Amino acid sequence: MFLCHFVLVVLLNYLFYKFFRYQFNKIQITGIIVLNLLNLVFFKYFYFLVNVIQDIFGFQQISEVTSVIPNIVLPLAISFYTFQILAFQIDVYRGKIQSVVSAVDFTIFIMFFPQLIAGPIMRHTDFFKQLHSKKRFLELPFNAGGYLILLGVLKKVIIADNISPVIEPFFSHPETYSGLSALLSVYGFAIQIYCDFSGYCDIARGLALLLGYDIPVNFNAPYFSTSLKEFWQRWHITLSQWLRDYLYISLGGNRFGNLRTYFNLVITMVLGGLWHGANYTFLVWGALHGFYLIFERIISKPHKESSSYLIRIIKGLVVFHLVCFAWLFFRIEKIQDFQSIYQNIYNQSGIDIAEIPKLYRLIAVGFLLHTYEYFQRNVAIQFQYRKLFLPSLAIVCGILVLTLSSNSTQFIYFQF
Repeated sequence: MFLCHFVLVVLLNYLFYKFFRYQFNKIQITGIIVLNLLNLVFFKYFYFLVNVIQDIFGFQQISEVTSVIPNIVLPLAISFYTFQILAFQIDVYRGKIQSVVSAVDFTIFIMFFPQLIAGPIMRHTDFFKQLHSKKRFLELPFNAGGYLILLGVLKKVIIADNISPVIEPFFSHPETYSGLSALLSVYGFAIQIYCDFSGYCDIARGLALLLGYDIPVNFNAPYFSTSLKEFWQRWHITLSQWLRDYLYISLGGNRFGNLRTYFNLVITMVLGGLWHGANYTFLVWGALHGFYLIFERIISKPHKESSSYLIRIIKGLVVFHLVCFAWLFFRIEKIQDFQSIYQNIYNQSGIDIAEIPKLYRLIAVGFLLHTYEYFQRNVAIQFQYRKLFLPSLAIVCGILVLTLSSNSTQFIYFQF
C-alpha cells in the first residue's frame, strides 16, 4: 500500500515538473510545496494538530470525529523523501537545475535505496553528476565501503543497542530514579542516538560506495564542537544545510536586522524540531536550540579570536552539556516527565538504574569512536598487507556482534 503511495508521490512530482516544462514561477512552486507538505502533515501531524486544537480551544468534540477515522499509519521515510523532493523542486524554481531530468533519473534519485529510509538527504548536485558517470570499482572505494559498513554495525549493534535497554527504564519511569541516573541516562542517550544514527549513515555510505556512488557525509564528530553553530555544522549535516538553504534563507536569513534574524532562527529550529516528531517535546527541543543560537550570536565577538586549548575544551564541555540538556526533551515522552526528573534531582530522591558500570563502558567506547571520527582524516592504513585488514576486521566485528549484542532495536530515525 505505502509503496503505491510513495510511487504516486514521486510520479505526481515528476509530472508537475514536466507539465510546466522544467521551470516554475512563484505560484507554481508554491502549489507543489503545499501539495507535498499536505501529504507530510496528514500522515505525520494529523493527531498532533488535533491535540493542539483541543489544548488551545478546548474542542473536546473533535475527538469524537477523529475516533471514526481509521488509524493513520506513518509511511516509512516520508520526512526524508519529502525534503529531498522539495529541495529538487525549489532548485528548479531557483534555476539551479538547467538540464532536463528524465523520469528514470528522477525516480532513481528519490528512491536510491541506501539512503532512502533515514538519509542523508541528498541534493541533485550530490547525485546526478554521478548517475551517468562511468563507475570504476577500484580497490580503495571498495575497502572504504566495507570499513564504513563495519563501523556502522559496531556503532549500532555493539553500542546503541546495548545502551538502549540500560537507560530505557529511566525514560519509561523517570519519576522513580535518582539524579545520578538522570545524568548518566542523558549521557547514554547522547551516545546512543549518535551511534544509532551515524551508524546507519555509515552503512548507507558504505553500501553506496560499493555501488560506485559517493553520498554526503552526515556526521563529523558533533560532540567535539566548541559552539552551537559548529554543532549543527557537524550533526545531521544534510538536514542542517537543508534548513539553512530552503527555510532560514527563504525567511530572510540575517538580511533584515537582528530581531528578524533571531525570529528566523527560532522558527527554523522549531520547525526542524517538529520535523523529527509530532510531539510538544520535539517543539521544545527545537526551540531550545533556536534560543541557544540566538544567545550565542548575542555574546559572540564580531571578530573571532584564537583560543587556547584549555578554553576550547571548556567551550566544548559547555556546548556538549547544553546539547545533552536538549536531548532530554528529545527522548522523554511528555513534558511532565521533565518536572519529575527535576524534582528527583532537587530532592536527591529515587533509585539508581541497573548496570551503571556497563553504561560507563559503553559511553567510553562511544566517545572513542567519536574521537576516531574526529581524527579519521589523519588515520590511514598504509601497510603492505592492507588487503588482509578488511576481512580480519569483519571477523572481529562478527565475533563482537555474536558475543556482545543484546536485543536489537529499530533505528531511532526510522520513526521520522
